[in-house]
Amino acid sequence: MLNILKNFLNDVKKNYKTLILAFILSAIFWLFVSIQVLPSIERTIGNIPLEAPLTEYMTQHNLQIVNVTYDEININIEGKRYDITGLDANDFFASVDLSSIRTAGSYTLPLSVSSKSDRSCTITNIEPSKITLEIDEIISKEFPIKGKAPDIRVPEGYYPSDITTTPATITLTGSASKINQVTEIEARSTYHGEISETYNTGSEIFIYGAGGVRMSTEGITLSTNSVSVNIPIFKQKELPLSFTLTGFPSNFDVDSLKYEIQPKTLTIAAPDVSIDNLSELNIGAIDISDITVNSPNSFIPIVLPDGYKNLSGNNTARIEWKFDDYMKRTFTVDRENFAIINVPNNYDVRFITEQLEVTIIGPADAISDLSAADITVTANMLGQSIHAGSQDVPVSLRINGTNQTCWASGSYKVTVSASTRGT
Repeated sequence: MLNILKNFLNDVKKNYKTLILAFILSAIFWLFVSIQVLPSIERTIGNIPLEAPLTEYMTQHNLQIVNVTYDEININIEGKRYDITGLDANDFFASVDLSSIRTAGSYTLPLSVSSKSDRSCTITNIEPSKITLEIDEIISKEFPIKGKAPDIRVPEGYYPSDITTTPATITLTGSASKINQVTEIEARSTYHGEISETYNTGSEIFIYGAGGVRMSTEGITLSTNSVSVNIPIFKQKELPLSFTLTGFPSNFDVDSLKYEIQPKTLTIAAPDVSIDNLSELNIGAIDISDITVNSPNSFIPIVLPDGYKNLSGNNTARIEWKFDDYMKRTFTVDRENFAIINVPNNYDVRFITEQLEVTIIGPADAISDLSAADITVTANMLGQSIHAGSQDVPVSLRINGTNQTCWASGSYKVTVSASTRGT
């Protein structure tokens, strides 16, 4: 056996050129057979990429593909071995014809596959032959943002005012069917703890639909993901209410008027510490001439300065006058008790009105002691637009004496005649 192996090796050494030639001829023969005897082969290529460009109509009407249902696109190809051996998925692309799409919805469309290569081959099968596309209208819609800070605390005497956000609105872009379900956008503060002054914090954005159900943000693009929550903190205080009485003569005893004010106090919140220096809240003025016995209640609207908060919610204060022993009486005041003051130097002014009926209100015993002679009617020409001829001017009434407890109810006018001096 050993001798046979040695003899074979010796023959190889002597005839190696012949062996090489035989190998080359065999290869040429195999190539010839592959091309001529077996001219074509089949191959399967998987994971073909899908191309689905939108049509002009879809672009104009905001129609987009939101979902494509298929696992993997595979093809079978046939061709000459030397043409198709090196081909792979990157040499092909799958496409669908979207020209029939006019509205949102679900569409099942046939697939076609084309070759990107200049190598000759035939596509014999496409799997799957059809795919399902979900088409939806993509819209953008602006929503106001509601700020929330559920995890903050404020110390006693402080009040968290209306929370705002920056920006105040946000734009959502996505499927119309989903965007139209949105009912509220909330920016929830990420701050936890106690604050005693106005504070700005970061936030987490929540989207809510019908019934307050939180929606997923999947498929929705937000114009911003950064929203700050502004938490104004006000100083809070309960203050007694007061008002100013006006229109009374200097000899009137203001303290003689008894009343009750409702509500007695008002809880307000101020954006600064100025409220600490207030001991009461003056809500306005009442002219004494507007107070009548027949209607013993006066009303003042409660209006706070800009930026202040009315936490009690009362919009009107009622002043109830204590008129149990009060009465009213009408007096006729003669011209002898009329007076004109502050007449310009270039005019002469005289009264045309001879008598004036006035209504006086006061305690019954004080009214009983009054007479028309105790009442002075004064026409103050300061600030009046005087012209030659007759005109009506307002007058003020004064009851003579000190510490008067009676007053004139209503407003009055008299007629005067004016002429320029020297005419």
